[in-house]
Amino acid sequence: MAPPDPDKSSAVNPIALGIVFGLPVGAAAGVFGFDNLALGLLLGAAVGLTIGVAADTIRRRRSRR
Repeated sequence: MAPPDPDKSSAVNPIALGIVFGLPVGAAAGVFGFDNLALGLLLGAAVGLTIGVAADTIRRRRSRR
């Protein structure tokens, strides 16, 4: 059995963290700001995913130097 590829497993962490932190913030913003939980969850997931991908990209660029 081949050892796991560290690049594959390391990409999940910042993206997952972005989504995990984005969903509750989006839910709160949706309930209190828009009176629509689904809209808040959608916005929270989108923002969390964007932040997670950006953090992963920055981390990968720094590790290649």
